[in-house]
Amino acid sequence: MRLWLSALLVCLVCGATSVARAQYMTSATGPTLETMSYGLQGISPHNGPVGAKLGEGTLLHLALGADIGYDSNVFYNDQDKRSAAVAHVTPALDLSNGERDGSVPDGVFYDLGASLTYREYLTGGDDVRKMRAFNPNLGGLLRFSSKQTLSLSLSDNFARTEDPPYLSTQTIITHDRNIGSLEFRVAPGGGRIQLLLRYNNVLDLYETSGYQYADNMGNEGVLDLSWRWLPKTAFFMQVAQGVVTYLKPDSKHPEVASYPLRATAGLRGLLTEKLGLNLAAGYANGFYASGATPTGFGDVVLVGELTYNMSLTSKAGLGYRHDFQNSPFIGNYYNLDAVYAAFREYIGGRVATAAYGRFENRAYQVTPSRTDKVVIAGLTADYVIQRVFYIGVGYTLTLARTTDLTAGGGVDYTKHLIVARLGVVY
Repeated sequence: MRLWLSALLVCLVCGATSVARAQYMTSATGPTLETMSYGLQGISPHNGPVGAKLGEGTLLHLALGADIGYDSNVFYNDQDKRSAAVAHVTPALDLSNGERDGSVPDGVFYDLGASLTYREYLTGGDDVRKMRAFNPNLGGLLRFSSKQTLSLSLSDNFARTEDPPYLSTQTIITHDRNIGSLEFRVAPGGGRIQLLLRYNNVLDLYETSGYQYADNMGNEGVLDLSWRWLPKTAFFMQVAQGVVTYLKPDSKHPEVASYPLRATAGLRGLLTEKLGLNLAAGYANGFYASGATPTGFGDVVLVGELTYNMSLTSKAGLGYRHDFQNSPFIGNYYNLDAVYAAFREYIGGRVATAAYGRFENRAYQVTPSRTDKVVIAGLTADYVIQRVFYIGVGYTLTLARTTDLTAGGGVDYTKHLIVARLGVVY
């Protein structure tokens, strides 16, 4: 039951946010704690409680979720504020040769998943209701492994999102993102020493006219070497070298290629049975072909995270990150300082609750200077009925404040999304 509740908690929809329209190379994103701080999005039947056996070693999980609620600011703009009732319907499936308890076989393992979220605005007038959208997500993983000492993994994930623009008079923003990865991992001698080599490809395409100058492709190679000096704690060193190129540059938006490098070292794992940490520090630089490039404190990467398992059913975490992020729309990049936290608890084997929050300070390196402050926060509570059915509620806050409110600059907004939901995961 705990595994089923965990899968439910990670996958239930709380609402999307429009504040993170920048490309994040995979080495610049954190583990589960930081990922959760952006909000719980989508529904997945992965590790559902039952599943249908389609043959020897093949398990099919299915899910169908629906919610209805209130969106206080459809267009992410306090000056063009439009509220509406909104509904989402999400069918999803997952096909793998894993087990119902989440364990995976030695040798060949595969996991294929797909979901399709339909969004419908029920009120708000024609300019709001035309923002209805279908948002598909497809993903797959293929892994070859030998007794957990040697593995080769190939993965790919494609997502297409249609998000309302910042003004009701503008066209819906359609964004396609594909992330592919090839990873080789070796852990000889019982796993005390582990070597990881990974290649990542991130492709960002915008179907909406006026945004296509930001179409870009990122390629990245990652080397990660770790030494486990305690049973569940390891020192690590990681070097990641990337290349980001823009596919449709124009004279009005002179986006330039960059060659981002990150080199970090630190400590990760469990210090005690309850206390875990992820500490890293190092050097980073975008090496942009022209224009501004990180200098001074902008060349420093700092990550500090603590997680605490208060009990078998309760876990909390707090983290901080200082880094730079590539910026396809505003200048070359921005310096990022982020504080984030997450909490989850299971009550009585049937109730799954979660809270998450994130604050970002984004200092864009442009003239005149611009700094954005972004808040993402949310709460969820879901009750499981007969293992496969659930009902619940969710609340999401997204807030942005900018120092650039000139024409063509940023916008200030506060957005509340409240939903009630029900569904089935098989």
